[in-house]
Amino acid sequence: MTAAPPAAPAPGRQRRRRRPRVLILGLPYFGSMLARLLGERGWEARFAHHPGRDPLGWARLLPAVLRADVIYLISSRLDRYSPQALLIRLRRRPVVIHWVGTDVLIALDEHALGRASKVAARRAVHWVDAPWLADELGTMGIAAEHVQLPVEGLSQQAPPLPARFTVLLYLPVDAFDREVFDMETLLRLPAAFPEARFILIPSPAATLPGPLPPNVETPGWVKDMDALWRDVTVQVRLTSHDGTSFMVLEALSRGRYSIWTYPLDGGIAARGYDAVHAALVRLEREHAAGRLGLNQPGMAHARAAFDPARAITNLDRGLRAVARRGR
Repeated sequence: MTAAPPAAPAPGRQRRRRRPRVLILGLPYFGSMLARLLGERGWEARFAHHPGRDPLGWARLLPAVLRADVIYLISSRLDRYSPQALLIRLRRRPVVIHWVGTDVLIALDEHALGRASKVAARRAVHWVDAPWLADELGTMGIAAEHVQLPVEGLSQQAPPLPARFTVLLYLPVDAFDREVFDMETLLRLPAAFPEARFILIPSPAATLPGPLPPNVETPGWVKDMDALWRDVTVQVRLTSHDGTSFMVLEALSRGRYSIWTYPLDGGIAARGYDAVHAALVRLEREHAAGRLGLNQPGMAHARAAFDPARAITNLDRGLRAVARRGR
């Protein structure tokens, strides 16, 4: 007698495929956003604040670490004594590091001092949010792929430019973050344009060398950025080192002008007081003559090249590919 073939599974009894699991650690803004967006695309995605060097914090996180198919670090450290390096050394499933700016500078310093973890550099999957960061990591022998982060603050609406020429300055509150900002140039600009309105965020006036000129406003942290953009003509961001600036892209998508240290289609690249001052003089003259309209090239480039739906789709695919390789 021949054995009967195995019975087909009863309808509705097929084993459901488990959702892929990702544990996201690092910068809260990006981590929270990505956990939500990946969850909408079928991931079991969790964001947790990085425990730093706290052993109890890592102990509480251990079950999630063990369950995750992928650990996704938004920004990281590379020194061999960091918890991230230890995690990469002990873990057999994939770890992705998404480098976003100043973290690369810190890694370069660790490498120069001979303290960078070769294991972390070799085993982790390295992504960058700006192409020049891949070049910088390449000097340490790290091969990194450019993977855009979704810029949810882009707008498809472009309100008219304000009647008064208004400049938005960005200067972070934290002293460590300020190290890569040209604070001297930022604070010299308002006095040179007494008829213009300047808005400086998010640093409060008490944290700045004073007194500030009367045409400077310091509202601190702004909850409704969309309302603020309606009052802005040009945004100024001056950094010695940066990743992709979401604020620059948000400005351009609304037809605003942007002066940034890095070149970007539709933006104005300038470094140092003289170059930034000259760029603002040109814009203010055009405004005064009634010839300054919406920044059409910047608006088109930001919306087309940094489409957030395409960015999260590509990031989702990349993470799924990484998870498959780790099985």
